[in-house]
Amino acid sequence: MDNILFVNACISESSRTLRLARYLLNHIEGQLTQLELQNEDDLLSLDQNQLHQRENGTYSTKYAQLLASADIVVVAAPFYDLSFPSLLKTFVEMCCVQGVAFSYDAMGQCHSLCRAKKVFYVTTAGGSFDPRFGYEYIKAVFSMFFGVDDCTLFMAENLDLFDHDPEAILQQTEVEMDTYFE
Repeated sequence: MDNILFVNACISESSRTLRLARYLLNHIEGQLTQLELQNEDDLLSLDQNQLHQRENGTYSTKYAQLLASADIVVVAAPFYDLSFPSLLKTFVEMCCVQGVAFSYDAMGQCHSLCRAKKVFYVTTAGGSFDPRFGYEYIKAVFSMFFGVDDCTLFMAENLDLFDHDPEAILQQTEVEMDTYFE
C-alpha cells in the first residue's frame, strides 16, 4: 500500500484548489497523511536561529521524515500573487534536511533519500496561470533534492473572469483527472 502525503497549502475554507485536490485524492489508494500547513504550529520560516539549528544538527526533521517516507505526494496550492502561499515554501525549506531527505556524495552530487516517485501539483487561479511561478519551482526542487522526476500539474485558471463559468472550468479539470487515471 502506498503512503500518500497530502500537503495542503490552501487557506480559504471554500478553496477551489482544495476541492480539486480532494477529487484527485479519491483516485489514489493508500495510507493518507494530511498536512494542513496553516495549522502546523512547528512550521517555521528559515531564519538565523533555524539556520544555526541546521548547522549544528538540532533542526526539526519532522517534515523531511514525512516526505522521505511518502510514495506519492499531492500538493494543493492556490496561485496567489504570481506564486503559491508562503507556507508551502516554508514546508519545502523544512524538508530540505541533508541526511534525511537527501545527501551529497564526495563529488558534491545530490542523492535523494526519499521513496516518492510521483508528485501531483493541484492549483487554481482567478486569472491566467503561469507555471514558471510556483509549479516549476516545486517540480525542480522535487527533482533535484528529492529524486522525483514524475510531476503532474492539474490546474484550473481564469476562474474569476466575468465572462467565464468557474464551475464548468472546475468540472473540466475533474474530467482531466478522471482521464489521467483511466
